[in-house]
Amino acid sequence: MTRFLRAAPLLGALLLAACATDGTSSGVGMSNRDLASVEPSASIGSGPLTPTSLLGVVPDALSARLGEPAFKRSEPQAEVWQYAGQACSLFIYFYKTGSGALASSYVDARKTLGGPADPAACLGEVEAKKSPPVS
Repeated sequence: MTRFLRAAPLLGALLLAACATDGTSSGVGMSNRDLASVEPSASIGSGPLTPTSLLGVVPDALSARLGEPAFKRSEPQAEVWQYAGQACSLFIYFYKTGSGALASSYVDARKTLGGPADPAACLGEVEAKKSPPVS
């Protein structure tokens, strides 16, 4: 019962978010089968970031490239990280793999005023906000 009570706010938020959408998904993710067998990567690499390049990595790898998230929600089997862009929010969902380690398995983007956003464009906003231009 206690586990349910802790998970209830996240479940409620996810249900409300689903109701507020037009049914389209902007996210990219891994299948449950892939997640069960993936060995999470400890680094993302130094190349350009894409939403797909954020999949299958441990939380430390993501924070090494994007910094700490603006919001972090932890559950027994999952974590949700939110990064703020200029006009969007980028969400990274981490779930436990078959080995028990957390790995990023879904990347989604939402417009600040509601509705789906392009994950690649939002990731660009998050990166730009992290590294403002030098004048």
